[in-house]
Amino acid sequence: MANKKNSGQIWISAILFMSLGIITIALVLTAAIPMVNRISDKNTVTMTKEILLKVDDTIKTVANEGPGSQRQLDPLVIEKGELIIANGTYNLLWRMDTKADLMEKNIEVTEGNIHQVLNSTYVEEVNNIKVWVTSSKYNVTINSRFNNPFKGEYVITIKHTGRFDEGTDNPIIEIRVN
Repeated sequence: MANKKNSGQIWISAILFMSLGIITIALVLTAAIPMVNRISDKNTVTMTKEILLKVDDTIKTVANEGPGSQRQLDPLVIEKGELIIANGTYNLLWRMDTKADLMEKNIEVTEGNIHQVLNSTYVEEVNNIKVWVTSSKYNVTINSRFNNPFKGEYVITIKHTGRFDEGTDNPIIEIRVN
């Protein structure tokens, strides 16, 4: 009879230790997941800034080289968020919803040609970060079988069309998205 009592106590102890372990793991994950998501979103913003700078530099290079000049960016990957290319102007905008406070809200920050702002949304604890490049020196036209906004992996060709805007005399740069 004493053997069965000890066996029962061992099982109770094992169950208590397993429960304690599961609770500890749950608490650690509860604290770690928001931090991991914040780091992931911060890395996404950094990668997107690099992509926008690469596209911006390519547009400037093509415009400076003159009519017929073209460059291909392969691949251009938008993993999170969405890229919007404004047709007829030069405005490349990337936006993403995030729960992380990646920067001070509602304050535009400029880093060289890159502008960024973090805005609140109507959904509690969800923010919208926008990163964009703009210029009044170039006009961009889009040639794509895909529609704005762009998400995923694309091959982008940037070409100086040889045409100039009638009102501003800005070169018209074609962005072909495949």
